[in-house]
Amino acid sequence: MVNSLCMTWAAAQVAHERSRTATNPETQADQHARAQHAHELTQQHYDALLALLTASVPDDVSAEAFLPVQPLPTGEVAIHARDDRANSVRLKLTGVQALTVGAHLTAYAAISLDRSGLKVAEALPPLPADPAASVHPAPSPPGGTGPAPVVPGTPPPAVPRPTIR
Repeated sequence: MVNSLCMTWAAAQVAHERSRTATNPETQADQHARAQHAHELTQQHYDALLALLTASVPDDVSAEAFLPVQPLPTGEVAIHARDDRANSVRLKLTGVQALTVGAHLTAYAAISLDRSGLKVAEALPPLPADPAASVHPAPSPPGGTGPAPVVPGTPPPAVPRPTIR
């Protein structure tokens, strides 16, 4: 079903481009009609796939209440996800592994955006005018292990410390 959806979508894109670049009105009309027919088939395949997926996904699927990505006190990173049978999966990565996965995901996201016609710069929020003003030290980790890292963004509100008498 997915293959049929992809094939009809590709056929529609080819026919549309041939229609756009046709040198005579007959070819343009023929390719336009082919593109319209392929778009209709693509919509039918999409609707059938959507119905199949909707029927196979449990009704109680929802966003997780916890962070899907968590930094652990051990210096590792935990990723919480669900497999294709809705079983909970927890993946623990070292910091280096997490950076590698993040870099690959970022690169693939940029490629996907570019292929879909969006430019990466259009999808990202604008940079602040004064980068120095938007960087602040993060709160010290519990137990005072090491210096506090520098974190981009607005600093969190100050929390008053209780006085010990």
